[in-house]
Amino acid sequence: MSEISRRVTLAWVAAAAAGPWAISSAEAAPDLPATWPQADLPPITLGGYGQDPNLVKPVVPWPLTLSPQQRGNLRTIAGLMLPADVHSPSAATMSIDAFIDEWVSAPYPQQQRDRGVILHGMEWLDAESQARFQHDFATASEAEHRAIFDDIAFRGRVKPGYERPALFFGRLRALVLAGFYSLPEGFSDIGYIGNTPSLEPYPGPPKDAVAHLNAALTKLGLKTVS
Repeated sequence: MSEISRRVTLAWVAAAAAGPWAISSAEAAPDLPATWPQADLPPITLGGYGQDPNLVKPVVPWPLTLSPQQRGNLRTIAGLMLPADVHSPSAATMSIDAFIDEWVSAPYPQQQRDRGVILHGMEWLDAESQARFQHDFATASEAEHRAIFDDIAFRGRVKPGYERPALFFGRLRALVLAGFYSLPEGFSDIGYIGNTPSLEPYPGPPKDAVAHLNAALTKLGLKTVS
């Protein structure tokens, strides 16, 4: 586990699960390519919180399941998906791997569906890197990482036969975004200022928001606001 506590990552998971970036993984899966891992994963057998968790002394009832190498690969992937820019740091520096480890280790149906997609997908990345470059994904260069991702990252441009890896990439990208935009750095990146107390008299909504509301009210035949 990184320096982030389990309680922090659980709060992170809860925020991401309620947010718009945690898209459904219920897409129909394409046929399995010959190179896609097909071994069954060990089941998560421990239960979740149940219906009456102890909120005074909360505990995490399930263990984390990702290996250090898997966590390292996730940091690399997060950094490629969301590199540093003038607004925010690289996602590789933000412990996105801790969030995803908590997510795929949880015993709930959504997380367990994602667990299969993510773990098999990372196994596929190693096999694909070995086939192309004769070393695993962790030791591949950034150019080699990008060469693999270019075949699976763009809707409408997926390399034939790579449809299942593209589904993995899309789901992992959604989880990286969910983690990133559940953090203060993500809030800042999109200019979100919610949950910030105002010490001044409330100035009212901005003019563009009022204009947008009035346009919608007019379309519905309702009285506008000033």
